Amino acid sequence: MSNLKNIGNKLFKETTELKSQKVELGLSNDLKKLVSESDKIIKVVDKYSIDLSRLFREVKDFSDEFNKINDKRKVEAKNGKSILQEINSLLDKTQRQAKELGIEPRDIPNFSKASTSSNELRAVVNDFQKYSNFNI
Repeated sequence: MSNLKNIGNKLFKETTELKSQKVELGLSNDLKKLVSESDKIIKVVDKYSIDLSRLFREVKDFSDEFNKINDKRKVEAKNGKSILQEINSLLDKTQRQAKELGIEPRDIPNFSKASTSSNELRAVVNDFQKYSNFNI
């Protein structure tokens, strides 16, 4: 019986060692598969990161250019408001004087041009108000 017991113990020991090796081999294969998947993800994410960095720089450049132009536009619109007030003041004075003299204001040199300019400048200044506080 002792021999039988020894044989049983040896078989059990060898079976246990084989099971252990199978488990280790299985874990190793699982790790290999996960590392491979991880490498693929890293590669894709790195590519997207590079693409996003490039796009971010482009958006930033676009934003800077937009804001620079918009700031210049603000200055010009402010100047336009001032000029508009001056033109309208002179047009009013010219109309009063023309009425006192009994002539048509449109017959006075530059009156019609100044009137047209006033209307166009008013439209531009009013249009400016739509985007005056818009920055990106």
